[in-house]
Amino acid sequence: MFDISSVATFIGTIVLVLTLVVLIWQVKAQIRALKQDAYQRCQSDYSSIIRLLVENPELTKIYDDLSKTGVAGPSNWVRYSTDDKRLYNYLELNYELFERVYLLRLDKWIDDSTWAQWNTWLKELAKHPLFKDIYEDNRNMFDKRFQDYIDRLLCSTTIKQS
Repeated sequence: MFDISSVATFIGTIVLVLTLVVLIWQVKAQIRALKQDAYQRCQSDYSSIIRLLVENPELTKIYDDLSKTGVAGPSNWVRYSTDDKRLYNYLELNYELFERVYLLRLDKWIDDSTWAQWNTWLKELAKHPLFKDIYEDNRNMFDKRFQDYIDRLLCSTTIKQS
């Protein structure tokens, strides 16, 4: 038959193994949360930089200078009026915010009904002529899943507007 100390040792071993599994899972979740937090801080810093461009139009000179080289900067920047440049920067802030919200949706941190509200706003802004420029100018700078979503959105918007 079974010795009581063997059963106790077996149960203790199972409890220890389960404790280790839970601990490993918690450590992995904490590491994932730290990585996401670091990325969110980077995105927040990026938003602050773009916000400076909106609040201080004189800073858009950097894009003016980059556009003159033909190598970098927003593709149609030289054709934009001063108001369009401010609007471009404002829309770029929105674009970055939508990426964050989209990623929160993918991580299931926001529910479908909340996403639907954000998505309605996103679809409206996507109709603005500068939005496509922002999408093109920022290609490969944002999460690929978000870019793919915007690509599909712009395709469906273009079809509906035609």
